[in-house]
Amino acid sequence: MDNDYHHHSSTTTAANLAASASLIIARIFYGANWFNVAAIFPLIALEFGQDVSLLGSISAAFLIGVGAFQVPSGIFAARHSPRTSAIAGIAVSSAAALVSGLISEAPQLVWLRFIVGAGMAFFFSSGVVLIARYANRNSPGLSIGVMNAAHSVGGIIGILGWIVIAVAIGWRQSLVLSGAIGLATALLLVLTIPKRETTKSTDGSPPPSSSPSDRKPPLPPSPPLPLNGAAVLKILSNHSIVALGLVLTGIQAAWALTLTFIVVFLQELEASLEIIGIIASVALISAIISAPLIGRVYDRVIRDARKILLICGAATSLATAAVSTAILPVIVAAVIVIGFFAGGAFTVAYAKARRTPVRGLGLEPPDSGGDGSASSNYSALNVAWVNGLSLLGVLWMPVAFSYAVQHAGGYPAAWMLAGVLTALFVTVPLLKVEK
Repeated sequence: MDNDYHHHSSTTTAANLAASASLIIARIFYGANWFNVAAIFPLIALEFGQDVSLLGSISAAFLIGVGAFQVPSGIFAARHSPRTSAIAGIAVSSAAALVSGLISEAPQLVWLRFIVGAGMAFFFSSGVVLIARYANRNSPGLSIGVMNAAHSVGGIIGILGWIVIAVAIGWRQSLVLSGAIGLATALLLVLTIPKRETTKSTDGSPPPSSSPSDRKPPLPPSPPLPLNGAAVLKILSNHSIVALGLVLTGIQAAWALTLTFIVVFLQELEASLEIIGIIASVALISAIISAPLIGRVYDRVIRDARKILLICGAATSLATAAVSTAILPVIVAAVIVIGFFAGGAFTVAYAKARRTPVRGLGLEPPDSGGDGSASSNYSALNVAWVNGLSLLGVLWMPVAFSYAVQHAGGYPAAWMLAGVLTALFVTVPLLKVEK
C-alpha cells in the first residue's frame, strides 16, 4: 500500500510540475505580447504614416483593458474557476495579438490592443493563484516570484527579440507569430492543468498521517460559490486589500515611468544607442533575479509583508529620485535598484493579497484550507483587485510626468516628482495593510 501511495505521489508531482511549467511558459509569451508592439512600433508607424501619438493611444488602450478587466476577471474566476479564467484569457489575448498582424488601418490596432489587455487581465490573477497551487505550496512567495520573473523574461524577448524578428520577416508576420505562440500556450494549459484542481505540492510530501490506514483520499474541490453583489462589495471594500492596491500603485508608478521615459531621457543626455539599450534592459533583468529571491525571503525569513514593502518602496522611491541627477553611472545604478525592488514588491503584494482572509463570507484564507477550496477561487479576485487598483491608479502619472517635463523644470523635476509620488503611495496606506 505504501508503494501505491508513493507511485501516486510521484505521478501527482509530475502532473504539478507540468502544470507549473505550462503556466510559466504562458507567462513568458504573455510578457512578450505585452511589450512587443512598442518595440516594433517604428515599423508600424512607417507603414501607416503615423507618429508617436498612435503609440500613446495604443498604450493607453492596452492599459485600460488590463486595468478595467481585473475585477471582472476575478469575479469570473470565482464563479467558474481560475483554470477556466487563465485559459480563456490567454486564448483571447493571443487571438487579438495574432489579428493585429492582419489590420488594414492603424486605428484597428488601438481596439485590438484593448482586447489584448482585457484578455491578459483574465490570465493574470488566476495565473498567480494556480502557480501557488501547483508549485511548492510551502513557498507560495517563491512560486509567484518565478511567475513574475517569467513576465520580465517575456519583456526582454518582446523588447529586444521581436524587433529582430520583425526586421527579418516583417512586423505583420512577427505579430501573427507571437499570437500563434500564445494560442499554443493556451492549448498547453488545457492539456496540463486538470479540471479537478485539488492537488498536492510539487515537493511530493506525504500527508501528515503516519499509518497507511489513516490516509484518506483527497477531498474533491469545493464548487464555486454563488457570487452576489454583497460578496463582491465585501472583497472590494476590504481595507487591507485596498491599501495594498494603493501601495502597489506607488511601486507601479516608479516601474512604469522608468520603462516608459528612460529611453527618451537618455536620448536627451545624448547617450549612445548601445548604452540606451543596455540601461533600458537592466530593470527587467534585475527584476528577474529579485522576484523569486524576495518571494523566498517573504516565505522563509520576513513573514511581515509590510516590512518588505516598506524596504522595497523606500529603495524604489529614492532610486527614482536619483535619476534626476542626470549622471549616467548614477542612472544605471538607480535603474538596477528600481527593477530589483519593484520586482520584489510586486511578488510580495500579490502573495499577501492571495493570503488575505475573505471575512464575512464564511471562507478561510487560501493557505489554511485545501487548495481546491472555494476561498482559493476567491483569492483570484483579491489579487485582481490589488493589481487593478495599481494599474488604474497609475494611468494619470505619465501625463503628470510629461507636464512636469514641459512646464515645471524639465526631467530633473519630473523624476523628483515620480520619487515623491512613489514614497507617498507606499508609506501612507501601508499602515492599513494587515501583517
